[in-house]
Amino acid sequence: MPAQWWRRGEAVHGRTPTPAPSKATLKPEAIDGLIERVADQFDVVLDHPATPPEWAHAARAFVAGHHSPTKNVTPLAAAAAWMVSTQHNQYKMRTPFVVYLIGRFGAAFAAEAVVVAAGMTIEYHPSPQPRTMATSSLSHRVGMDTVNFWVDDAYSRMRSALAALSDDEYAAVVERLAEFRGSCFARRIATSFLLPTEPDWVAADLQKSFQLDRYQRSIGLVLLASVTDVAAVETAFELVEDRARAIWNVGIYPRLLHAMCANIGPGLEPIVGEFFDGNLSSANKKRCAEILAEFDTDAGLSELLDRLGSKHIEPAVLDAMDRAPERAARMLAESDRPLAASLLRDLYRTHPELAGPESRNEPTTLSANAVPTLLASPPWLEPRKASAPVVIDVDEPSTPLFTTWLPGEREEWAVAGTPYPPSVWRKTWADFIKEVTDGHGRYPLNYVAHAPDDIIRPLLPTITESSYLWQAEGDLRRILGRFDVDAADYILRTVITKPAQTAHVLLPVGGSAVARRMVNWLQARSVRASALEWFDRHIDSAAPDVVASVLRQKGAPRLTAEKGMRTLARRGHRDVLVAATEQFGPKASAVVATIVDLDPLAVLPRTIPTTPAWLDPALLPPLVLTDTEAPLPADAVQNVLVMFAMSRMDEVYAGIDILRDLADADDLAVFVWDVFERWAAAGFPDAQNWALDALGIVGTDDTARRLTPLIRTWPLQSAHRRAAAGLEVLATIGTDAALGHLWTISQALRFPALRAKADTRIRRIADELNLTPLDLADRLVPNLGLDPDGTTTFDYGDRSFVATFGHRLSLMIVDRDGKTRDRLPRPGQHDSDFAREEYKRYTTLRKDLGAVSGELIARFEKAMVAHRTWRMGQVRTHLVAHPLTWHVVSRLVWSTGSGTHFRFSDLRSPIDADGAHVEIADEVDVAVVHPLSMGDAVQTWRHVLDAAMVQQPFEQVHRAVFTGDVQAAIARLEGTKASTRQLLSLKLRGWIREEPQDKGAQISLDKRVADAVTVSIMVFPGFNAAQAAFSEIQKIVYIAISDDELTPIDASELQRDLSTIDTRPIRGDEPELRGEP
Repeated sequence: MPAQWWRRGEAVHGRTPTPAPSKATLKPEAIDGLIERVADQFDVVLDHPATPPEWAHAARAFVAGHHSPTKNVTPLAAAAAWMVSTQHNQYKMRTPFVVYLIGRFGAAFAAEAVVVAAGMTIEYHPSPQPRTMATSSLSHRVGMDTVNFWVDDAYSRMRSALAALSDDEYAAVVERLAEFRGSCFARRIATSFLLPTEPDWVAADLQKSFQLDRYQRSIGLVLLASVTDVAAVETAFELVEDRARAIWNVGIYPRLLHAMCANIGPGLEPIVGEFFDGNLSSANKKRCAEILAEFDTDAGLSELLDRLGSKHIEPAVLDAMDRAPERAARMLAESDRPLAASLLRDLYRTHPELAGPESRNEPTTLSANAVPTLLASPPWLEPRKASAPVVIDVDEPSTPLFTTWLPGEREEWAVAGTPYPPSVWRKTWADFIKEVTDGHGRYPLNYVAHAPDDIIRPLLPTITESSYLWQAEGDLRRILGRFDVDAADYILRTVITKPAQTAHVLLPVGGSAVARRMVNWLQARSVRASALEWFDRHIDSAAPDVVASVLRQKGAPRLTAEKGMRTLARRGHRDVLVAATEQFGPKASAVVATIVDLDPLAVLPRTIPTTPAWLDPALLPPLVLTDTEAPLPADAVQNVLVMFAMSRMDEVYAGIDILRDLADADDLAVFVWDVFERWAAAGFPDAQNWALDALGIVGTDDTARRLTPLIRTWPLQSAHRRAAAGLEVLATIGTDAALGHLWTISQALRFPALRAKADTRIRRIADELNLTPLDLADRLVPNLGLDPDGTTTFDYGDRSFVATFGHRLSLMIVDRDGKTRDRLPRPGQHDSDFAREEYKRYTTLRKDLGAVSGELIARFEKAMVAHRTWRMGQVRTHLVAHPLTWHVVSRLVWSTGSGTHFRFSDLRSPIDADGAHVEIADEVDVAVVHPLSMGDAVQTWRHVLDAAMVQQPFEQVHRAVFTGDVQAAIARLEGTKASTRQLLSLKLRGWIREEPQDKGAQISLDKRVADAVTVSIMVFPGFNAAQAAFSEIQKIVYIAISDDELTPIDASELQRDLSTIDTRPIRGDEPELRGEP
């Protein structure tokens, strides 16, 4: 049997590899400390009249005599003391106490003590007096009583100690413990567990367990650690009425599973497979898969192959393949699982002798002398000499805080903030600010960001920094933009509390206090990007701080600081850093020059990473250098893997740049994607999370396309951190297609935290390009491989099909006869050889279109409502000329600032309602016009579009408009009831439920209808985060608007939303509305 089964399972005398003698882990003083901690309860239990006096006397004798064992310290005394002292919050001392008994008094003594204790129970006695605590006593456990009895780790340690005894000593223990088996069932269970060498005891107790109350029968499952055949396992499972629950009851204790496997061996494979399928934790499922491989049998591998595709299975199959390649080759060839064929190919590559002669056609690898030096003899294989760094005690600079703004940046930040400014309809600003200064405000940053200048500016130096930083970057930007350097210290103090979410806000703030933080943050993955961008802006003022941080330190901090300095030098700041050393003297200059001029290939981590067995170079796609025809040999591929393992997206080992020049970009992308898939199949082990970074380092548009669906699903698997790293991969790939996927996630992902991260990343990229996020989004719309006219042709040879788009960007296929189809037909036997590639291009087009179409249409509808403007030149360049966006903009009516309405003709030039050309200069501002702004012209445009049979992507000229009083519309709704599902459907119009409150309660729906205006619909009984529609109806208690200054368009859109709510009067007898406010 595998040694780890015994090590992880339960010991058996005569079978288990003899363990080392157990040593006491506690000193007598530790037991004294335990008794002292529970002294009051100890005395209460022992003094209770229901506690047998001889037990109380024995327990106290143990306390008095355990330092120097005498005849007064008996197993009974130890049992009583153990039971009473390890109750409640001291239950974690149960095992250490038993280990102490073993080491102090011997295994035979300790075994008798725990068996005696199994016949004791803590009995609770309710007090007849109200508002008084129940008392407890130590009492006899009789008959079949097993309440509050369990076989825990203390019994396992006891069993291991017994297994280590000599044969004579063990026989004496068996004889002694047999005397206790008749007193109560709990003692029988204890002895059968401790002494698995007595099969008659185990069988009898397993059968007797059926006499227990059905809620207590599961205690008999501990006997699975002592059974020796599959039939007994099946009998034990029958103790629990539901087999799935029996699997769960056992599966949560891996020691039981390992004990079963060690005691029974082959034949148990199907049951271990059941455990894998059961409701077990991921870690325990992984162990089940490993056990199936460790059986090293046909049945074990068969169970694994039946589950191929499930998490944790593939690494176990790889283990089984390594253990028995011949068996694996036979059974993989017989399997019909899709992954089996891939695994079989991998097996043949590592064991070519198993493949037939016709399969042995692997290409010859590149000869050793043709492999580039970096890949044949990399620097990390050379011996490294360690030298002590030169430490210079220089004075730290003390530049005060200041701000450096980019053109227009401060003005933009000053109007940033959360979508929901505080509503002052019930409170005054004095109330809000008091909450902030008292430290009780729910959204303190939001209050500070929007508070009047004269109230909040004087308080900024003294306000305690907020610890509630949910989506805080917008509010922090607004605060810094409004108050400039007056808010710099407050911003710094706030950012330091949670830099991962907010470090980017410090970009305009300079000074030594910030610089020293940024030096440290260069090595923190979560804030490194912000630190690098900060140094790009402030390197001239911060260089002395960087130099001082390096020169003053030694040990690990020095290595970290040097690493950061080299990073800045590679980023183009070398000369500035060297120049900054002049104020510290020539010795400092020499030290810094040595650091920044170190060969980048020699910049290595302290420990060179190793690669796991599942990442065998022989199994990876071949890497062929651009000037050769043969793939790299396995040793060179291994060195490539090490280079990626030493790299992170924001700190790439210098050898990767050389590799990019040596290999084809697409080949590298295929290579790292295969590495990533193997990492995923291995269960995403943290030690190899560089596999995800590698996608960002050398990934392509295809990488981004394949990764994006995974990013969307990872949060559903509780893999939020991996999903956040996936967003960084898209940003690092940086192509228009990758950033387009990132934009789509920022607009549509259902997980707010991840969506906020994507939005933040998009904003930063837009800032770097001096664009707004929406302008960036216009430039990121993929062209989907379309021709300039907005179509594409799929050529099947004798037949071809043209793809175009409907008004909602639905894909339409037109054949040569002009017939329109919903889908492209699959290639037939008479089609050309490249028809399959054309169909593959079609499926990719459909997939990519589905990822962008909905958001693209929604973007233009929001632009109409918000009166977003473009320069006409931007519209011509980025919208009209774009082959996909054209299908949206051509169906809309536009307007200039002077009120000239137009649309685009088929020739893509602006025309008026009569079809006449309209001359519009590139610098003129234009917008998608809202029907409320069109006046009587809307009727004309309706007729024009209807006559031309132009269907619009969303309601524009046929959009309902409302010109009535908003407050009157609100008043008609307040105090009425509406369907919960109808209120929840407002989500489709941009309304969101508030953040969950106590017990997940949500009592409002909110929508930002303008930059500084939020509308809230308060309802009763409200929704719940776990089950939104738990109540069928809601009372609309009131509707609040944070600002009465609504534009006519905002007022119309709000009433349009509210008009979709079908309300009814409240009768007063609705059960859902009982207790309504």
